[in-house]
Amino acid sequence: MPSKSIHLEVARDNELLAAQLNMDNSAARGWAATISFYSALHYVEAFFSRKGIHSADHRTRDSNLCRHDETMAIYDDFCELKNISTGARYLGRYPSKIEYSVEVVPAFKAVKTGMEKCL
Repeated sequence: MPSKSIHLEVARDNELLAAQLNMDNSAARGWAATISFYSALHYVEAFFSRKGIHSADHRTRDSNLCRHDETMAIYDDFCELKNISTGARYLGRYPSKIEYSVEVVPAFKAVKTGMEKCL
């Protein structure tokens, strides 16, 4: 099970990588949304690591998210990132520039901020 510090390092690395992608390219926006989701995932797992919890897969993580007030506060934003990421990866539904700025960016910030308050 990765430590809190490893989860935070990976979250920040992913966040930096997403920011480097060319948002004029639709596929890059899809990957930026996916990277943002995985960055958010690592912020969540950093919180869980404080409680001795490790989510082995997405289904377990979804279940774990529902068990804590702190993660329920960011649950909708986390799920929005997950859904956008899934759509981009499996269905080729890349967010437009506007969708990226009004859906992905605020959802990511909400998850990151919410989890950082708990660390």
